[in-house]
Order: sequence, then C-alpha cells, then structure tokens
Amino acid sequence: MASSWVVDGFAATITTASILRVLALWVSYHLVRAVYNISPWHPLSHVPGPKIAAATILYEFWYDFVLRGTYTSVIRQMHGTYGPLVRISPNELHCNDAAFVDEVYASAGRKRDKQAHYLGVLAGPTTNSAFGTIDHDLHRVRRNAMNKFFSRAQITRLEPEMLKLTKLLCDKLLSPFNVTTAYSCFSSDMISTYCFGEPLGFIEQDGWEPNFREPMSAFLNTSYLFRFFPWVRGLVNVAPFLAPYLSGDIGILMKEMYINTPTRIRQAREDHEAGIMRERPSVFTDILASSLPEHEKTVDRLSGEGFSLTGAGTETTAWTLSVITFYVLSQPDVQRKLAVELKDVDPSNISWAALEKLPYLNAVVAEGLRLSYGVSSRTPRVPHEDLVYRGEVKGRGKVEHVIPKGTAIGMSAAIMHHNEDVFPNSDTFIPERWLDEQGLRRPNMDMGLLSFSKGSRQCLGINLAYCELFVSTAALVLRVFPHMKLHETTVDDVRYDHDLITAQAKKGSKGVQVVMI
Repeated sequence: MASSWVVDGFAATITTASILRVLALWVSYHLVRAVYNISPWHPLSHVPGPKIAAATILYEFWYDFVLRGTYTSVIRQMHGTYGPLVRISPNELHCNDAAFVDEVYASAGRKRDKQAHYLGVLAGPTTNSAFGTIDHDLHRVRRNAMNKFFSRAQITRLEPEMLKLTKLLCDKLLSPFNVTTAYSCFSSDMISTYCFGEPLGFIEQDGWEPNFREPMSAFLNTSYLFRFFPWVRGLVNVAPFLAPYLSGDIGILMKEMYINTPTRIRQAREDHEAGIMRERPSVFTDILASSLPEHEKTVDRLSGEGFSLTGAGTETTAWTLSVITFYVLSQPDVQRKLAVELKDVDPSNISWAALEKLPYLNAVVAEGLRLSYGVSSRTPRVPHEDLVYRGEVKGRGKVEHVIPKGTAIGMSAAIMHHNEDVFPNSDTFIPERWLDEQGLRRPNMDMGLLSFSKGSRQCLGINLAYCELFVSTAALVLRVFPHMKLHETTVDDVRYDHDLITAQAKKGSKGVQVVMI
C-alpha cells in the first residue's frame, strides 16, 4: 500500500508542464552557453573560425556523425578561409602550420595530455591502454613498460620472423583478390607474433578469411557513435557478458575485446607464472615480468593494450602497403626505378638496415605514408603551458595568438599532408619530392609528415611499421609486382574521402583489387 502511494505520488509530479519546464531549462542553458562561447569573454574568442563551430559542438556532430566522418574536410576548408590556426569547436583549435608541429606535439619535458573528447571513440578495456590514456604522466608509466620492446634494436631481432611471413605472403598471392585484406593478414600476423609470441595464422590459412579487419572495421564503424553518445560506450564497458550473444559491429567488437584478446593475455600470464620461456619473447610476457605496478597488469587492462596494439599494427600498415601497391602498379616509371635500385638485393636475405640506405625506396615508402596518412583525423593535445603561435595569413600579414594552457589543439595528417607549401601538387604520388638534386633523401621533409604523430606520444610501433614497409615493399617489387596488375581499381579507391579515425576511400569502394598475370 505504501509503495503504491509513493509510485502514484511520483507519477503525479511527472506532468507535461514539468517536462516542458525541464526541457526549457535545458535549452536555455545551452543557448546561454553558446552565446558565451562566441562572446569576447571566451578565452579563445581571438582565434578565427566560423561562429557556429565556436558556438556548439553540434557543428562537428553534424559532419562527423550524421555525414559520416567528413569534418576533417570541413576543417581543411576553414584553413583556406581563416588561415593556419582556426577554432573548430568551442574549446578546440586546429593548426596547419608545419613550423608549429614541435610545439603541439612536444617531446619529453613538456607535458601533453590527450583530449577526452578525442578519446571518446574508445570503449571497453581500450580506454585503459597507453593510447587511451589522457594523463601525460600515467601514459609515460604505461608506455615505458613497452618502449624497450619497440626499440629499433628489438625490431631488428625480429627480422627473421618478418622475412618468413613476407615470403609466405608472396608465395600465397593468387588472383583476383583485395590486396588490403591480404596485407592485413600479413600485418596482423606480424604484430601478434611480436605481442603474443606467435602469429594468428592468417597467412598460413587457406584463403584470407578470417582476419583482423572485421573487428577493426567494427571498431572504426562505431567510433563516432561512441564519441557523441557516451552512454552507448558505457553499455560496452559494463556488459562484457553479452559479447557471445551480440551480432553486428558491436558484437564483433565485443567478442574480440572480451573473449579473443583476453584469452591471449591469460595464456601469456599462465606462461609467465609457470616459468615457461618460449622461443620468442613477446611484449606481454615482458610486461608481466616488468616492474609495472600489479594493478597495471590485470587481464582487463592488458587486453585493452593488446587490442589497441593489434588494431593499430594491422590497419594502418596494411593500408599504406595498399596505397604503395596501387601507385607502383599504376606508374610504370616508379616500378622501373625501384626494380633498378633493388636489382642486387637477395629476396631471401633482405635487411631493413640495408634497404633504408636506398634513396628511391625510401622516397616511395615516405610518399606511401604521406598519402595513406596513418590516423587521418585530428590528434589533439592539451598542453600544460601557454603556447604562442606566430604565423602569417595570406592577405592579412603576420598574426600572433596566445593559446591558453589546457586548450586542446591538434593537427590532421589528412590536412597537413596536403599543405601545398610543404608538399606542392600534393594530390599526386611523387616519390621524387623526397629527394634532392643528387637523388639523396631530404631529411627536412619529415617535418610535415604526421603519419606516426610526433613528440612524446608518437606512435609506439613506428620502428616496427617502418621495418615492415621496407622489407615487404622490397619483396613485393622483386617477387610479386612484375606479375601483378590492377583489377577494376582507380585512384578513387585509394584517395581520401572521409575518415573513421583512419582514412577511408569513397563509399562503396572495393579497395585495391589485383590479378596475377
């Protein structure tokens, strides 16, 4: 009786009028907030940009969520209108000046947090990975446990395994097929060998299915849903027991996060606790044996690390190889120059250190990275100190802006890599742009290359990625490209159209398709 009285009383208070009053208060609050955001009293009011973007995050929501990952293209247009520094949301700036890269992505000694809004694309255990860590100091603790394993010296020790997988890849290529899927099998096996001590078996299996592209595609397809609707991300975080029963993108994603990856982590933990020493050490056996605090070694946290490393090490490398494949096959002169430079290289005994000394191969890899972007969307940082931007706006002369500490400011590879001041004729694949008059690599060109980001939070796997790209590109040029041609593939299948964290080609694209001849 009493409970019924309480329920009836509560229901009586929920009237249409009360709902409308709450709604009116909510709308009024956001209107007042939007007015403040574009007022002279806002600390970013001096930075140019469209007023609607400064007023509300709904502008970003429209282009990234409703129109599916197109805000980066809008930001690029903003730079054309307002200059190299623009305000793209109420509390975020974007810069397209290569001279300011080292300020935004500062090295050790100058703290840079990540922006919570940017990391909103993550869910489940990935929120506790090094990549998903907001705080600068905690990120250093988590990353230091892995830095040694991703050093150049350690990657060099992995070359025999890389050569083995590269040979298997070249032996397996048949026709017709999607090279991005094939390359993803290769890169997945490579990163899993490094992380867990053994490949996932995607190269040795018959055909190219299954592969890690499916869970990665699910992750990318849900990224903006998670960013703009945090409660959906919350469901993933609190309901891992649903993983075996869900279908669609979220189901695929949760199975990988909560079943497959944790199984690999538990195996690594069991091996460590049993004192089992495998022939090849792995990232996670090394982490478990490190001085990292025990609460940082839980299966849940390391599963997030494992998924992040496997995903990042699969998608970006596979796409870069796909872009290189397309342009080498579509530009016979590029293929000819590579073949001449590599003519004395033994395909069965390829050395990363030796390949790096070949200037034209170096230029092709760099140009492939430029037009594949890595993470193509913006990667904002939150500095712990005020920054001062000094630049020049065409038609308006020199400008100076003080950027208050705590302000998110970022750059985008998909925009910087098309900065015509740095990369003239930027839509065209031109390896020669990376070489000087003597045909040697121009080191200063790397200033504008953001494929791996920069500074203290640069991509952990940069050395592994470079080793894979040099070794596999050389092997493909020597063994595969002479017998391969493009099949129903145009430049639109590799050209940036929109982003889901990473670069995406036009909707409906089947990727880079080839046949063997």
